[in-house]
Amino acid sequence: MKKPHFTRKELVPLCIILSLALAACIVLLIAPPGSPNSKWLPKCMFHKLTGLYCPGCGATRALSALLHGDIGASLHNNLLLVPAGLTATLLIVKPEISLRRPVAIAIVVIIIGFTVLRNIPFAPFTLLAPIPVP
Repeated sequence: MKKPHFTRKELVPLCIILSLALAACIVLLIAPPGSPNSKWLPKCMFHKLTGLYCPGCGATRALSALLHGDIGASLHNNLLLVPAGLTATLLIVKPEISLRRPVAIAIVVIIIGFTVLRNIPFAPFTLLAPIPVP
């Protein structure tokens, strides 16, 4: 079996992404959303202006919950967090994949569909909305 080989061009962005992700994880472990230390964490401007949830709403709380081992709360806050993070990393490391039209269309359809569904105000769609901030 052949080992994966990364070129320097692929490795640099991957290292930057991993470093930023590690820093974000450390911050969320120290100051989880809703704690007194987290008042400085950014709020979603889209939600603040429209009252609707964007595809990223709840992602900070989802990542924090995931880091603290609460998979259920993580999924409830933002179901797309893990798949979106893995997809974004893949597209940065292998950008030629993102140039394929079916891939781009699938990503756009999933994001728009998720955004629309999580804003429908009755069950079962309300399960896609993030847990309200205390």
